[in-house]
Amino acid sequence: MADLSCIPKFVKQEIVNGWVGEAWKLMLLSKDHVPNPGTQQYISQVSNYEITDAAGKYPPGGVSVGTKACLADGNNYYLDMDDVTIGPGSYLTFQYIVLYKDTGNPATSPIRVQIDMLTDQVVTNGTCVIHWDINGVIYIQ
Repeated sequence: MADLSCIPKFVKQEIVNGWVGEAWKLMLLSKDHVPNPGTQQYISQVSNYEITDAAGKYPPGGVSVGTKACLADGNNYYLDMDDVTIGPGSYLTFQYIVLYKDTGNPATSPIRVQIDMLTDQVVTNGTCVIHWDINGVIYIQ
């Protein structure tokens, strides 16, 4: 069995460029969600844990993600995107962020990444701003 696998640089770029061209949404999930990358492929498999916003600033199904960009770092690529703002006037309590390709049908909308914030993130009558790391959201090395 091999000890090392190597993904060619152009394949990494193809993957990230493909993601740039997709319409993505950001969904917020409660602390009751249990991520399982082996079984959770579509947003319909996790949407039971989606939070609600009493003020209606966060819509069911999540919010659209703005501009995305493919950025290179040597032989590696990462996906960066605009920060996401929900509010003002939001009432949110979430622990997980799920980014997914929006096909218009939750049963065919693939999950691209699940992010664990480790503790409840609470916004009370305020604005939630999700700032992405300077090195992007998803890094492929």
